[in-house]
Amino acid sequence: MNCKRSIALFVLMLLYLASYSQQPVYIYRNAKDSLQNFYTIRQPAGQVNGAIVLVSTGLSEGAKKAAYAKGILLMTAVLTDTDLDFLMDNLLLKRLDSMINEAAVKYQIPVDKIAIGGMSAAGATAVRFAEYCARNESTFKLMPVAVFAADPPLDYERLYNESENAVLRNYNDDAVTEGKQLITLFKNKLKGSPRDNRKAYERVSPFSHTKEHGGNAAVLRNMHVRMYTEPDINWWINNRGKDFYDLNVLDIAAFINQLKLLGNKNAEIITTDNKGYRKDGSRHPHSWSIVDDIALLDWCVRLFESR
Repeated sequence: MNCKRSIALFVLMLLYLASYSQQPVYIYRNAKDSLQNFYTIRQPAGQVNGAIVLVSTGLSEGAKKAAYAKGILLMTAVLTDTDLDFLMDNLLLKRLDSMINEAAVKYQIPVDKIAIGGMSAAGATAVRFAEYCARNESTFKLMPVAVFAADPPLDYERLYNESENAVLRNYNDDAVTEGKQLITLFKNKLKGSPRDNRKAYERVSPFSHTKEHGGNAAVLRNMHVRMYTEPDINWWINNRGKDFYDLNVLDIAAFINQLKLLGNKNAEIITTDNKGYRKDGSRHPHSWSIVDDIALLDWCVRLFESR
C-alpha cells in the first residue's frame, strides 16, 4: 500500500511539473513579424486571481513557479524591437492597451487586478501606460492597480543632458554610443534640445522636475507605485564616467517624492546594494536583478487580494 501511495504521489508530482513546465503561449498580432507586436502568456492551472504584465522582460523561474501556485497569470508584452521606441512612441501604449484587453477577455483576467512594470526604457513605457490609463485614455477602460519599474529614465530633460555629457566626456564607448542615439532621437522627435523646446520635453516625459506637480506624473497620485534602483555611484564613476546628475535615480527619487507630496501614500522607492548583475555574471547596477521578484510577486498578490 505504501508503495502504491508513493507511486501515486510521484505521478501527481510529475503531472504538476509537466503542467507547470509547459512552454508559454505566444500570441503574434502579425503573423509575418515574430520580432515585435506579440505577447506571451503563462497561465495558472485554475482560476486567474490577477495578472502581472511585464514589458519586454520576465520573472525568474522561482517567481514563475510561485505565480503559478498563487493563481497569477504572467504576461510579457514585446511591443517593439527598438529600445528607443519605448521612450515616446504612443503607438506602443495603444498596442499594449489592446494586448491586455485581448488577454483579459480570453483568459478571464479580473480587470481590476492587473499590475504592470518593466526595466529601464521599457519601465518608462510601463509608467507612461499607467499615466495613459489614469488620464482615461485607454480604449478598453483599463486601470492597473499598480505600476513598478527597475531603474527607468523618467525625466527626459535630464536624460538629454546626461546624453550630451556622455558624448562630451568621451569616457566610455557604450555611454557615447547611447548618448549619440538619444540626442538624435530627442532632436528629431522634439525639435531640438531642452534649451530649444523645454515644453516639448515636459509634454512627453513620464515625470518632469521642471513642471508643476511633476508634469504627467501627477495623474498617478492614487495608484500604487514602486520603483527600484541601485545607485552605486562608485561603479558609475569608475566604469562610465557618470555622476548622480547622469543617473536615473535622480528622476526616480524626485518622482516618488513628488507623488508623496501630492498625497500618494502608496508610492515607494526600493534601493538595493550589490544586487545588480547581468545574466553573464558581470556587475552592472542597471540590471533587472536588482528586483527581488518573489517579493514583487507577493506585493502584487496583496494588492489583488485587497480589491
